[in-house]
Amino acid sequence: MHAVHELPPITVTTLDFDRLVAFGLDAYLRGDRHADFLLSELKRATLCPPRALPGEVVSVHRWVHYRLDDDPTVRGQLLVHPLDLTDLPDGLSVASPLGTALLGLRVGDRMPFRIDGTGTRHVATVEGVGWRLIDEPIPGHDALTKAALSLSVAAATKAASCPDGLGAPGIDLRALLCPALG
Repeated sequence: MHAVHELPPITVTTLDFDRLVAFGLDAYLRGDRHADFLLSELKRATLCPPRALPGEVVSVHRWVHYRLDDDPTVRGQLLVHPLDLTDLPDGLSVASPLGTALLGLRVGDRMPFRIDGTGTRHVATVEGVGWRLIDEPIPGHDALTKAALSLSVAAATKAASCPDGLGAPGIDLRALLCPALG
């Protein structure tokens, strides 16, 4: 396994930061053993407005393609806020050690993390970043509502199987999730 000598910089949107700090502090007070890692990553993050987030940065509600350790297999999952897992059960919780490790990284970045149960050290490498569910208002348009997000879950799950992460055959996810971008 290749060592990671320096932690890569991370970028997090102000919206994700606020939600995750609130979640992380609550989890810490409940004794969640993963909260320390999440809060320490948030502490070192560079913040930006949601609309200014570069396209190659892993964020909440964005598809991420990654490898673990030196395994050549590339996996793809939607990184989700832990409270959104009921709507997106196949998502990767940002509060998990792997999810926290991936948060804010750019394509090519490598980040070490440990799984508390075993103490085993792993390294996650970001191989690609896909589309992001829009969760803020678009000027001149209504915000994407929770109901619309729920309706798009089936399409989003199908999109994960597409190599480019941008959509499933016959489904225009950009039009479905954000008509203003269509």
